[in-house]
Amino acid sequence: MTYPPPPEQSAADQIDQDKRDIKRGSTLSILGFLARLCARIPFLFIAGRLYGPTSYGEYVLLTAIVETTALLSTFGLKRTIFWFTQEDGDNQNHTAAIRHALILGLILSLALVATIQIFAATILQFFSAPEIRSNLIILSCAIPFISLTDIFLSSTLSRRIIRYEIVVRSFVEPIALTVFSLALYSLGMGSTGLVTAFLGAFISAAIVSAYACSRMFGLREILIGPIELGTLRNIAKKSLSTCLHDLARVLLTRLDTFAVGYFFSTSAVGLYGMAQQFLTIVEKVAASFYPMLMPIVSSAVSQLDRPRLSNQIRSAAARLVCLQLPVVLIFYVLGEHLLGLIGSEFSAAWLVLIILSIGCWVNSTIQLVEIPLTYMRPSINVLGSLFAITTYLIFVTRMQERFELEGIALTSVVATLLANTLLLFVYVRTPLAKAIKPKHDRAVP
Repeated sequence: MTYPPPPEQSAADQIDQDKRDIKRGSTLSILGFLARLCARIPFLFIAGRLYGPTSYGEYVLLTAIVETTALLSTFGLKRTIFWFTQEDGDNQNHTAAIRHALILGLILSLALVATIQIFAATILQFFSAPEIRSNLIILSCAIPFISLTDIFLSSTLSRRIIRYEIVVRSFVEPIALTVFSLALYSLGMGSTGLVTAFLGAFISAAIVSAYACSRMFGLREILIGPIELGTLRNIAKKSLSTCLHDLARVLLTRLDTFAVGYFFSTSAVGLYGMAQQFLTIVEKVAASFYPMLMPIVSSAVSQLDRPRLSNQIRSAAARLVCLQLPVVLIFYVLGEHLLGLIGSEFSAAWLVLIILSIGCWVNSTIQLVEIPLTYMRPSINVLGSLFAITTYLIFVTRMQERFELEGIALTSVVATLLANTLLLFVYVRTPLAKAIKPKHDRAVP
């Protein structure tokens, strides 16, 4: 079963449709996240109470390494694939873009898996944790499945259909992770059980995502067709700067985990990681706007429609501020108690949670401008992230010496805020007509 392309619309109708799609998409994503949260809470109890802070800390550290590396295999295609699969309505063009994106992702994934497995001991020596080398080797096998899941789901979002994203992210991943982690703990696998459960969750997600994409475009049409080096080069060239930006952005969020692992123990990583798990409630409210906002913004930029683009960003930002505020207030009032429910040791991470939550509330609203900049001036996103990372590295040592874990959280928030302010300035000052290349540059050869 394949879906027809969307019909042509007038400019006014298009803006109204954008607003409806943003509202519908963000609402569905938030409802999906609430379902994901309900499915993930049992996992947090399993990880916190059964496995304990040390094993959970090892899991947080290893997943940070693997998920950061996996971004290289996805190669920015989560965003740039919209550039190749929108507007013209040619289903054959779409399936060609998806096929070449999958090939690019798999080639990079296998190379990265081999690299991690060869240098696993060296990587972990940096964190004084060479004893968990075998767990890193197991977890690295998840990289191809993470890449496949991202590419398949982004392909379905190019048609503004969000239900598959919600099913996979809100049900398949968290439920599989919970079930596998509990089953493997009952088998006495210890910390290995958590990383194996993570691998099983993403294998499950990749299978369901492939099925979803096959319903949209037809699996046979995606897999069977010509493979052209020119197309691979074109997609890789367009995606490179976005990949570097995504990598730098995620590396910035993961620097906290790496810094805690470097300066403190794996138990401290567990405490900080649990605060970050709670923080995902605030983060996912922001992330809920991205699936529907990305194809809408991509379309507005390609049509050089600045009023429509500004409407989209303002509408999303206002809604985002209102939706995140109640969560931040709940964490301020009840956060310490909620963390203590997972395990008494975790309540010590309350102040870290408050710092990160307020920072996320402010930063995620400003950060919406990175979506149009992905298509307008993608290199500035990379520079902004590199600026944030540099600022972080300059100040983190002194801040952790003075404020310990809270100092690491403060450094992350301030560095991100400075970078986002730079992006906002560039977005406001960039004329849309001069910012993008001609339309034919998007074509899939």
